Amino acid sequence: MKCPHCDTLNPAGRAFCRHCGQPLRTEEVAEKARRRFRFTWPKGRGRLRRLLAVLAILALLAALVWAGMRYGPRAVDAVRDRLAKPEPVTPAEVTASSSTRGHAAALVIDGLSNRFWEPGHEKHPWVELSFGRPIRVLNVIVTGGVSAEQQVYARQGRPADVRLELWTPDGTRTEKDLHLVDHAGPQTFEMAVGDVTRMRLTVSSGYGLTSGKVPSIGEIEVFRRP
Repeated sequence: MKCPHCDTLNPAGRAFCRHCGQPLRTEEVAEKARRRFRFTWPKGRGRLRRLLAVLAILALLAALVWAGMRYGPRAVDAVRDRLAKPEPVTPAEVTASSSTRGHAAALVIDGLSNRFWEPGHEKHPWVELSFGRPIRVLNVIVTGGVSAEQQVYARQGRPADVRLELWTPDGTRTEKDLHLVDHAGPQTFEMAVGDVTRMRLTVSSGYGLTSGKVPSIGEIEVFRRP
């Protein structure tokens, strides 16, 4: 047998070269080593792997179902809110914490900006709108002050910070803080609150509240999702 390393001839059957001492059958030796260290899976290992794969798939499906039940309706509502064209809704009733003579709370929904609700001299006056059936509120437009004309508007008190509270039939309440800039005209506030049966706007602070002036509101418009 010829040594593959030094070409020395060796008797048949030798494992190593008599001259250089290198292995004579390198491929055979390597194959024996590979067989020696080769790992063999247990017989039941394939079934276990398949079972684990099935369990992983079932866990993933369960997670997807849970996420769909928890977040699916919200996602659908969000898409519908974006695609919907808000339509105005007229409240069934309007009440207030107080009103001066000739400036009742109902004037905030009469469609005229030169007629306004004027509260009495109290710390945090509020006006409340009730609806005949639950609605999904998308926009609320507030026209503060006594007029849409800037010069007339600036002569009287007008709201600055307003706390908006919205109630559902089961009593759940949602609160939002609205800030009106000191300028005549309507100001729009976007939101998405469902199943609203009534809302209250409480004036927390105002502009021009000197010499006994109070924060008046000319108009409140509510838009719902059709």
